Amino acid sequence: MSVGYKDEDRIAARIRSEARFEDSDDDTRDLNSYLLATGVSWKTSDDWRLLANIDSVLSDDASGDSSLRDGDYVEASLGYAYRPVTNDRLNALFKYTWLYDLPGSDQVSAVTGDEYGPAQRSNILSADFTYDLFPWISVGAKYGFRYGEVRERLEDDIEAFADWQTSSAHLGILRTDLHIVKKWDALLEGRVMYMAEADTTDLGVLTAVYRHVGKNFKVGVGYNFGNFSDDLRDLTFNDRGAFLNVVGKF
Repeated sequence: MSVGYKDEDRIAARIRSEARFEDSDDDTRDLNSYLLATGVSWKTSDDWRLLANIDSVLSDDASGDSSLRDGDYVEASLGYAYRPVTNDRLNALFKYTWLYDLPGSDQVSAVTGDEYGPAQRSNILSADFTYDLFPWISVGAKYGFRYGEVRERLEDDIEAFADWQTSSAHLGILRTDLHIVKKWDALLEGRVMYMAEADTTDLGVLTAVYRHVGKNFKVGVGYNFGNFSDDLRDLTFNDRGAFLNVVGKF
């Protein structure tokens, strides 16, 4: 079931829910799953917009023999975006995310898609800025901070997890966007990731080329020379390589 609401240009809201009940003849694969997704966009003024989202999936092993297949995923975020109407040279986004990702024994991590990914309970704060120096060049910066707990799967028993461990990370990004011609852009980013518990600092560079398709859509290809991504929910360091990125703008 889904419901949507829109009040001219000020408020847009949506909510969607699903329930799935799986039954097997021998009761070994019985599973009940519930999904709830909701979001609100509220234009508090001509220049500011409040964004709130909740996505959750809860799985309950209904066989009665064990809870190994239980899995919970909840992600809630609250953001405030600055997108001025009369002079849009400066754009900014401030965001808080709470992530509760506990995959079951045969479930993939919702963030990375890894079959045996870690579980995490994280709080993430970020601030992202972009400023147009000239019509043909923009500069930007991002700072993000993650604080939470992580537990890895045990190597000798993939159905079991180790104890919870504190995990925190600081992410800093500087970037430049070049508007080469009317429909083509180039992106260059320098990144640094510091993880306090491991006392490690990782550096990375990312570059990409984009082509605009219409006024609100662009597609690009690029290469990440670093091992980490700009998504602090991602606990893996396997992001080096080429990528395809699609961006919608409003």
